[in-house]
Amino acid sequence: MSRIASPSALQAALDALIAAARRRVRLYDTSLRDYAPDSRTRIAALRDFCLGDTGRHVEILVDDAAWIEAHCPRLMALLADFSHCLAIRTAGEADRPQAGFALGDGDSVLVRPDKFAIAGTFSPADGARAAQLHQQFDALWQRATPLAATRLGLGA
Repeated sequence: MSRIASPSALQAALDALIAAARRRVRLYDTSLRDYAPDSRTRIAALRDFCLGDTGRHVEILVDDAAWIEAHCPRLMALLADFSHCLAIRTAGEADRPQAGFALGDGDSVLVRPDKFAIAGTFSPADGARAAQLHQQFDALWQRATPLAATRLGLGA
């Protein structure tokens, strides 16, 4: 287990989690801002993951998707291109956990006890903790609202 104390360490831990995952990546956060989701590195990692074996899934759950829509054009384009593999949803108002977390397959766990702070831990092999967080994620995901890859509007 490694400790996370800086934004660069948080982003490096997420990159390691994505690189090690073979079937599923799940991420729950308030807005994704601290993960720099629109960086070329992160987009390339997610694109490579989606281009891998069939049956892979990336599920991103945020409390508020407005920041993603306003500041992440690459992630929104990736969502449009890989909607078969990538999904982003907005969590419902009720019972949002205080912790933010990312999960890779059934064992990699990145946890921030306070999703509004950077500090956390990354463990590439913690199956018991991962199982608990997958159950929590499933419950949140079922009540969440999907984010559309494109928005309809009137052109001038």
